[in-house]
Amino acid sequence: MTKLSGDNRNSPSKHGGPVLAWFKELMQTLFLTLLITYLLLMLLEAVFKGSVSAYLNVNYLLLIVIGIGVVAILTAPRKMERAAGERLTAKLIIMMVCAAIGAAAIIWYKTREIGWLSWVISATSGLIIMFLSLLVWQGDQGEEG
Repeated sequence: MTKLSGDNRNSPSKHGGPVLAWFKELMQTLFLTLLITYLLLMLLEAVFKGSVSAYLNVNYLLLIVIGIGVVAILTAPRKMERAAGERLTAKLIIMMVCAAIGAAAIIWYKTREIGWLSWVISATSGLIIMFLSLLVWQGDQGEEG
């Protein structure tokens, strides 16, 4: 026999349940997928003018990304948990270096008209991105202890 009182401490909606967990995971995955798609389309448009804008207004995609991003942030776990004992591995370092080099290349491509200064700006930006990646990773490590 079930109780119909106001005490629903064990109700699935209170603790999340499988449907809410699925929805949260869907929002996180959808946000990352749409964000990467948007960034790649913008890069394609920057390299080949009119290749994307002739077929798609990316501003609408940006609005969708922002909307889903807000939902993803609101449904994200409060503290991201890291596996105990996770160390800075070669794979993580390679990913950080690739991100920094990729960003530096994009910045150089967009500023190459200004001459030698574009090299300085892009190299500095790449180093900043690399160091910020390391700081964010170390900051996560410091919160665990």
